[in-house]
Amino acid sequence: MDLLSNKWGVSINKKKNSKKTKKEKKGNVIKRVLALVIIALLVVFGYTINNIYTKINKVDFVQIDKEDLSVNKDIYEDISEDITKDEFKEVKTVVFFGVDSRDVTNGFSGRSDTIMVASINPGNKNICLISIPRDTYVSIPGYGKDKINHAYSFGQEQLAIKTINENFNLNITDYVTIDFSGLINVINDVGGIELEISRDEMVYINNGVVESYNISKNKIKKLESYGKVNLTGEQALTHSRNRTIGDDFVRASRQRKVLEALIQKIASLDVVSIYKVSDSILNEVKTNIEIGKYLNIGINAIANKDEYLKNIILKQVPAAEYSSDKMIKGVYYFATDYNRAKEDFIRYIYGVKE
Repeated sequence: MDLLSNKWGVSINKKKNSKKTKKEKKGNVIKRVLALVIIALLVVFGYTINNIYTKINKVDFVQIDKEDLSVNKDIYEDISEDITKDEFKEVKTVVFFGVDSRDVTNGFSGRSDTIMVASINPGNKNICLISIPRDTYVSIPGYGKDKINHAYSFGQEQLAIKTINENFNLNITDYVTIDFSGLINVINDVGGIELEISRDEMVYINNGVVESYNISKNKIKKLESYGKVNLTGEQALTHSRNRTIGDDFVRASRQRKVLEALIQKIASLDVVSIYKVSDSILNEVKTNIEIGKYLNIGINAIANKDEYLKNIILKQVPAAEYSSDKMIKGVYYFATDYNRAKEDFIRYIYGVKE
């Protein structure tokens, strides 16, 4: 019996008198089909990996010294009765720095206009966005007492994260920095975001939106109504910058809602559409995040997308209820009870009870 292997690795019996049963023939056909499918999948997978790496290369990866972030390694001891060690390890926390390049020549320098701690909790299947008021009175290592947003200008992400960890006893090591002006392209590429806008906010947006359109060079569009409306990227940026209607806490709330609306909009898109807009998102990002570290949680979030989107928690810490306005040498600060703020951070991030 003369046996050879064809290009699919299937043995061929060349003996003229051999007869294959229908079952054997069917088996060989299935093998060939499976081989073709596997090869096709490998080709597609290889193409996808290549494109993923191409896109990842668009991100500005800037590492920081994780050994010098004043990480609190004992957080679990405080909540061990409410959450298991494995559940604790699954929670991922990242700090977002929003920088307004309008005031600086380099979009990733200057003071952090927005500071937001974001956490993903697979156990509770929720996303938590926690704004830290930029005027919060804290101790900045090496610089003494000052507003928390000054830490970024003194030492960028390295010092800003260290300041957050030291003052609130947290364990943050990962960051994402984005230029607020860059949100224009991201929001426009997803078709705008839907938000509830008051009449006064509509007037503010229409009066100030020209500056945002000067950045994008797009044709100026103004809102024709208020209530639930679809904002362009330029309108959303103007809305986020609003410092005249309400105080800084209201402004931070607007920014959280803009980010939530953007997350909701991106999540509503199909995979092809998300892939298309990913370039505009990645081009605006500076980060130190290791992709592999978030792979499992990303898969979990995709598999349970609807549940996560129903559980987006928007908070401010420190909260106004245990904080107060303080004037020091004619400068305004937001003074707070650090212990209560720490308790709030832990409660929201890890989903533990008071």
